[in-house]
Amino acid sequence: MPPRPDRSDGVRPGGLQRLSAIDPLVPLVAAVSLVVYVLHGFQGMLTRDLGIYSYAGQQVADGVPPYLGVLNRAGPLAHVLPGVGALVARVGGFDDVITMRVLFMLMAVAAVCTAYLLGRDLFRSRGAGLVTASAMLAIHGFIQYASNGPREKTPMVLFVIGALWAVTHRRWLTAGVLTSLATLCLQTAFFSTVTAVVVGALLLADGVGGRLRALVRVGVGGLVPVAVLVAWFGLAGSLGAAWDAFYVINRRYTVPNPLDAGRELVWDDLQAAYGVTTWLLLAGTVLLPVVSLAAVSRRARAAVPGLVALPAMAAGLLAGLAWILEEYDAWADLFPVLPFAALGLGAGFAVATHGLATRGRHVAAGVLAVAAVVVALTYSVSTRNDFLQEQRDATAAVLAVLPDGATITSIEAPQPLVLTERTNPTRYQMFRSGLQDYMEDTWPGGLDGFKRDLVADGPDLVAVGETVSQRWRASIQPDYVYVGSAPLWDWYARASLGDDTIAELRAAAGYDADDPLAEPLVP
Repeated sequence: MPPRPDRSDGVRPGGLQRLSAIDPLVPLVAAVSLVVYVLHGFQGMLTRDLGIYSYAGQQVADGVPPYLGVLNRAGPLAHVLPGVGALVARVGGFDDVITMRVLFMLMAVAAVCTAYLLGRDLFRSRGAGLVTASAMLAIHGFIQYASNGPREKTPMVLFVIGALWAVTHRRWLTAGVLTSLATLCLQTAFFSTVTAVVVGALLLADGVGGRLRALVRVGVGGLVPVAVLVAWFGLAGSLGAAWDAFYVINRRYTVPNPLDAGRELVWDDLQAAYGVTTWLLLAGTVLLPVVSLAAVSRRARAAVPGLVALPAMAAGLLAGLAWILEEYDAWADLFPVLPFAALGLGAGFAVATHGLATRGRHVAAGVLAVAAVVVALTYSVSTRNDFLQEQRDATAAVLAVLPDGATITSIEAPQPLVLTERTNPTRYQMFRSGLQDYMEDTWPGGLDGFKRDLVADGPDLVAVGETVSQRWRASIQPDYVYVGSAPLWDWYARASLGDDTIAELRAAAGYDADDPLAEPLVP
């Protein structure tokens, strides 16, 4: 049974609904989070990855199942959830990108509120809950994606925190459902979350029979979202494509990138993304397993409610870190363990202050929360930008030269497709992280055949991502000529459009004759 609430800390005993209904800190946490994210703004740069998920959402809103509209390696909810935002935008007559970003911001707010509930209910302490939520709110990288999405990692974090919260209340079916939803956003969430849930069931359920029933409920809950999606894909005839994208490409074609490769670069990457909150993450990551060791002491468990469940959380953290050590691409790969790090800080607070009077705990929690909010607000305001509008203007200027029905093909540059609500000729836009090898095996003629087919199809414009290799660019020349650049991509126009149109496109796209791309490239 769950430990009794700590009445001296202001939380009355009762059911989960009663706890949530009477706690004034829940709306306060939501309001502060909303202010932080709104101040960060919704006009941040639409990067390649954010563009892919935005485009995937638009395709789902158009009725195209996940992976048939665009091929990527993330879970199907990475397509479906932005699709909800795009559908709302179209029903209400709003902008697709902004609406998707607002939806994902609300998910980020919900994640911070759920982090508060997790810390509060696990340790029966509003102070611990407030510290957990404040740590989650302060994390710079999470703020970045909270309002400048959509990125599948934001709802993934919400589902991970929800699964951990369900564990604290022995809601095993719910924990299984939320673990599945997190994994269906991004597969890497599975390792940390399922470990925490399974170990939690083994630690918290009563007796052998109780543990078995708990594990069965976790499994059944996990199968429910999967069954719904399998039925959808089966009816849509896309089950094979979904299996390839969700599992086969990741298992067979993706080459692991261990964390120990280029440690200095990794540290610089983390510092650039998380700033001062990198130290919060490190502190929480250390504190969670250290504090969980206290669970072996009956006296400590009696003094600090929630310690009995903490080893499960620590096991989840260690499982997540083990996966990151084997596969690390960039700073956002830490998102599956962010909730555990935040909880580690809440755990440290609960243990460090358990001997203080109620007033002292409240003052300490308040001071820490205010400091975290200041850190969050400083980052939010100082990194706000309007780069999305620059991308809109650059796209509009080029397309104004061409007829309304002008076609665009994306080569790792989905942004102009998203901003103009156009559809790529194929579901292939990404050509790295194993996707190029998958294409080599599945497209007639392989990757070279794809390039030949692209030229033969004759789109008016080809948007090429800035990091695309010279060999790629050379493969579409001389049929396509470079006409200029936009933020994060370059424009190539069909040479047969004529010299006058090419000249107009170059004027609109800011063509620079001294740019190395202005000369034909040699493969």
